Amino acid sequence: MKKQILSLSAILLLLWSCGKKGPLVLEPELLPPAPIQLVLRQIGHEVELSWKYPALLSDDQTPLQPSQVRSVAVYHLAKPFSPGGFEKKSELLARPKVAEITASGDTFTFAIPFKSRMLKEKEHAFAVAYYYGRTRSPLGDVEKIATRPPPEAVRDLKIGREGKVVVLKWSPPRADSEGQPLPSLLGYRVYRRIAAAAAAVKGAPGKDAGAFIPVHAKPVKGEYFEDHDTGMDGDYEYRVSSLLAERIESAQSASVKISVQDAFPPDVPVNLVTFTASDHVFLTWEAVRDSDLDHYVIFRKSFTEQEFKILDASVTENFYRDRQVVKGQEYVYAVSAVDRKGNESEPGRPARHKFE
Repeated sequence: MKKQILSLSAILLLLWSCGKKGPLVLEPELLPPAPIQLVLRQIGHEVELSWKYPALLSDDQTPLQPSQVRSVAVYHLAKPFSPGGFEKKSELLARPKVAEITASGDTFTFAIPFKSRMLKEKEHAFAVAYYYGRTRSPLGDVEKIATRPPPEAVRDLKIGREGKVVVLKWSPPRADSEGQPLPSLLGYRVYRRIAAAAAAVKGAPGKDAGAFIPVHAKPVKGEYFEDHDTGMDGDYEYRVSSLLAERIESAQSASVKISVQDAFPPDVPVNLVTFTASDHVFLTWEAVRDSDLDHYVIFRKSFTEQEFKILDASVTENFYRDRQVVKGQEYVYAVSAVDRKGNESEPGRPARHKFE
């Protein structure tokens, strides 16, 4: 009887164990990681902040949707602080909503104005967080910038055109925004936007009518700039700022505008030379530097022929192999250049070659 009771107890215990549920496990909440790649620039009396959002949420699998960002929190500190002390001492300087932030690709930008006294030989530290749904991200990395009174804006920007090249000229600023003499400038930065003609291709960098974009990587030295990148028809609009340092520049000048219709051919290819190879004649020439260059056309005639004939009308490199040659025959070659609109240069100086 005792054994039967023990067996029944074991069975009941087993059934109870099989039916018992484990502890409830909740899915971890997906959190927004800190923003990345914060970059600071001083433009006139504003400090411009640019940053990116991480690609994934905290599970490293779910894509972060920038459209779900509700607002951004910009924290600021203009006093010295110890490592790790920024978050304790900084203040919330701005809380811009999405509509107040400029988006360009995956980069987001917001500018904060400062009074002149706050720019005089000051070091400013910034960090950014953002609200994603109902959750605030951690602060991103703290970045610093040493500000100064900016140069006064360029006031006499002039524009002209020489062939297919747009030419800009201006005078150097004489003082900073406080009327004080300027130290030597690092150079100038030229900005451009293009309202493309209806038939032109849109979407290339610097060709978005909604934004002014720098058209060169290094500072311009001197008060003169030539824009050779004019292969798109449309209205070209420019502004110029002066640079005290790579990250400190004046406010941009008033804009100047010119209408461009590209009817000008590329430069003529020069320095054509030829070589004999085992089974072909090899041609090479100096590459044409026009930014809207599309291709080259190769011309050839035998030494006894009067007129050139097109040998190849779609060469994209500055060299060519002519395999349609006969031993002992002498040939004359020439090369022209064609831009994206189909404007074609004159052929360059011919070169003779006897294939032996």
